[in-house]
Amino acid sequence: MHSADQHDPLALTVVSSHRTSEGLVSYLRCACGVWEVRTSRMVATAAPGGRSIRTID
Repeated sequence: MHSADQHDPLALTVVSSHRTSEGLVSYLRCACGVWEVRTSRMVATAAPGGRSIRTID
């Protein structure tokens, strides 16, 4: 799967999650190496070795 595509939620592994004053923050990783950071307000993705971050509000 290409990093610009949305990943199957069942293929992502939760690496870490914690509560902040603004809610839950979760860090997930796909088998292809793409990371996602999810909050109640946004989803951000970052490809391995890349310097760009893509957000989905």
